[in-house]
Parts: sequence; C-alpha cells; structure tokens
Amino acid sequence: MRDSMMMGMWLWGGLGLLILLAILSLLVLAAVWLMRQLGTHRSPSATDPATTPVSGHDPALDTLRQRYALGEIDAEDYQQRLNVLNQR
Repeated sequence: MRDSMMMGMWLWGGLGLLILLAILSLLVLAAVWLMRQLGTHRSPSATDPATTPVSGHDPALDTLRQRYALGEIDAEDYQQRLNVLNQR
C-alpha cells in the first residue's frame, strides 16, 4: 500500500510540474507575441514623402516636411529638396 501511495504522489507531482511548465510557456509566448505586436510598424518608403521618417534633429528637414504637409510644395519638389538635403 505504501508503494502505491508513493507512486500516486510521484504521478500527481509530475503532472503538476507539467501543468506549471505549460502555463509558464504560454505566458512567455504571450509576452513575445505582445512585444511583437507593439513593436511592429510600417517601414517608411523613400519615395513616399508622407512616410519619410521625422528626424527631430535637422530643422531644415522639419521645415521641408512642414511645407509639404501644408501643401506649399508638391511631391516632386519635396523629393528634389529632400535629395539635396540628404546629400549634405
């Protein structure tokens, strides 16, 4: 009887450990999925002025983007000026 009780305790202990590992694995997978979802963003295209990344450091680029956003210059003019600014 004692052997069967020990065997039952080992069985339940092992089953409990497997359940705990499964829960921890699901939590890790959920965290990875969440981080990927929060970190995904559309990469900007060099040919689309509206998706050019904002520099925040170069006032000339900021002014150019603002003028384009306000409609003061068209896409072709924007692209030409952006190319000139990127060459410096």
